[in-house]
Amino acid sequence: MALPQPVRPFRLGSVVPDFEADTTQGRIKFYDHIGDNWAVLFCYPDDFSPVATSELVNFAKIQVPFASRGVKLLALSTNNQPDGNGEYIPHEVWVEDVNSLASEPLAFPIVNDSDGTLSRLFNVLDEKDVHNLNADNDITEGLAFKSRHVFIIGPNHNGKHHFRLMLNYPAAVGFSTGEMLRVIDCLQTADHASVRTPADWVPGMDVIIPSKISDAEAKVRTVSFSTTPILQLLTHLPGKIP
Repeated sequence: MALPQPVRPFRLGSVVPDFEADTTQGRIKFYDHIGDNWAVLFCYPDDFSPVATSELVNFAKIQVPFASRGVKLLALSTNNQPDGNGEYIPHEVWVEDVNSLASEPLAFPIVNDSDGTLSRLFNVLDEKDVHNLNADNDITEGLAFKSRHVFIIGPNHNGKHHFRLMLNYPAAVGFSTGEMLRVIDCLQTADHASVRTPADWVPGMDVIIPSKISDAEAKVRTVSFSTTPILQLLTHLPGKIP
């Protein structure tokens, strides 16, 4: 299918483009694959690199907690490790290495972006990547991207998925899988209960009531409510927060 090209950089709340691609688990259509779930799409620079390997190993360790929150995981990168015969080593070979190090086998797909189409679509090239592209705008010669990107994508809303969080790390710095899980908890709690989460919030801690909610309404919604000049806190949320 023809891929839409972004007319401006993606921002929080932008519609996530749908796409079709081959993966380590067969060909997928992105929207069909994630369905009504949340998703975490992370883009890494290079197969077999120590930092990216540590990231996938850590994702494998906590993929069950992500699944319990209704979150689909997907990785994306170019095939940029040459095999010495003019071809590139498939992602599946690297998955075998990851599985040998992880406590659980990798249950989510790695998207094959061998021609860089999706990396361009999602704007995950940094300035050096763009500068290093040859005259044919070809990135299939083993070029490893210089940055890492994470997109947290919300569930289907009126037939569309939207970007809920974007992170961009330099290639030398691995991302925190635990922080992604924490942010999912924050977003789902905020959506479910119409509240805000303070710094370093984790489930079980106080949440913040938006200023538009009156004291009377806040008291109805919680068994424990307190207010300061700048904060209104709910110390207990009735009902189950996803």
